[in-house]
Amino acid sequence: MARPPQITRQALVPLLMARGPVSATDLAAALRVDRSTIARALSSAFGDELAIFGATRSTRYLLRRPVPGAGDRWPVFAIDDAGRARHWATVESYHDRRWRVTWPDAAAAPAWAAPYCDTLGLWDGFPFFLADVRPQGFLGRAIAGRITRLLGVPEDPRQWSDDHTLLYLQAVGEDLPGSLVVGEDCLRRALAPTEPAQVVQESDRAEHYPRLAGESMTSLPGSSAGGEQPKFLTHVADGDGRSRAVLVKFSPPLDQTTGRRWADLLACELLALQVLSEQGLARHGARLLDAGGRRFLEVPRFDRTPGGGRLGVVSLFALCPEADSHGIASAWPRSTAELEQRGVIDAATRAEVARLHAFGELIGNTDMHGGNLAFWLGDSMPFRLAPAYDMLPMLWSPGPQGEIAERVFAPAPPLPGNEENWRTAAGWAAEFWSRATELPDLSDPFREIARDAGETLRRLRDRMA
Repeated sequence: MARPPQITRQALVPLLMARGPVSATDLAAALRVDRSTIARALSSAFGDELAIFGATRSTRYLLRRPVPGAGDRWPVFAIDDAGRARHWATVESYHDRRWRVTWPDAAAAPAWAAPYCDTLGLWDGFPFFLADVRPQGFLGRAIAGRITRLLGVPEDPRQWSDDHTLLYLQAVGEDLPGSLVVGEDCLRRALAPTEPAQVVQESDRAEHYPRLAGESMTSLPGSSAGGEQPKFLTHVADGDGRSRAVLVKFSPPLDQTTGRRWADLLACELLALQVLSEQGLARHGARLLDAGGRRFLEVPRFDRTPGGGRLGVVSLFALCPEADSHGIASAWPRSTAELEQRGVIDAATRAEVARLHAFGELIGNTDMHGGNLAFWLGDSMPFRLAPAYDMLPMLWSPGPQGEIAERVFAPAPPLPGNEENWRTAAGWAAEFWSRATELPDLSDPFREIARDAGETLRRLRDRMA
């Protein structure tokens, strides 16, 4: 009797990597053996690295892929608004940029999970809710610069692979935007009480903010690339000992022309947040502070609660990675139209975004990219719009070398079908420019810009009446 053919691990690995998830029947056909031979070979050649999905004839096989130094699967925890953690999901890595997400209770998986993965829970590419918290902007480059040697990742996070991001998340991801934490070590640090050294007393902000600004600039030598606004994160404690998480932007020295202009822009950003908060589109509580020769804009983090809890958020760019390919002027409208078609947001939320976008255009915000719009990330759909942020008249920001150039403010009339949203936002923008002309925190040159912009908007509204 002839001996059954021996199927080696070396013969199976390429097929599992290229064709997985694959059935024993398909493997048998590829190697020209019977199904029982494949079943025996899989059992003897692989251990825990072989993932098995389904049962009997519907069983499928796929090879896990270890991330160097981090393993091949990680628990993901969600911290709620009261500061309580729960095991939210498990993420596994596979070959060919495939990742799998499973939920402790499959019946309680988020409503948005199915549209983004297949029936086995496999994603083509890094899951959006984790890719969204990779370091970016000024703070991201500062973080990456500090951990590059520790984790062996590139200094520029824009060059990071999915594996680099995973290393970062499970190593130092205890205080990322949103509510998710990867790995038990990060969770322990996330739940630990805030160290006193990390908390600034309300009465000491004028002393500590200049120091924190200097430290953040030292950690990232050179000027802020591409106009990214320097900033730092901290906690502020009031007189009753309660602390709140804040993000603090700051200007260059006020005795510099560039510093004076950024101080004007920060004052305008505060004003924009105040106008939008009156419409329910921004969070209350932002404020200015001039100290140490700089201007600081302190903004409460809307993804944190006073009791140490967290709220889930996700950016437009994460939900719609092609957003910025539409061009800055169209990134929000076109992408949110696509999200509404897919059921990710509803018509009311899309209309809110349309009004917010029109307001931005009418105050000269030329930086409304996919990372500057966010939605609340819960378990249900459709997603709701999160509070507005980074809303300021960037048309008048200094150039890459710090130059102050004359800029023409020429907002466009609304496109057909968006007239009602535009008119509503135009009223908000008119209020913004009117208040700006009275702001004591603005320089005389920028107050004149505000007067001219308000007049330009008035003429446009008259044309559209």
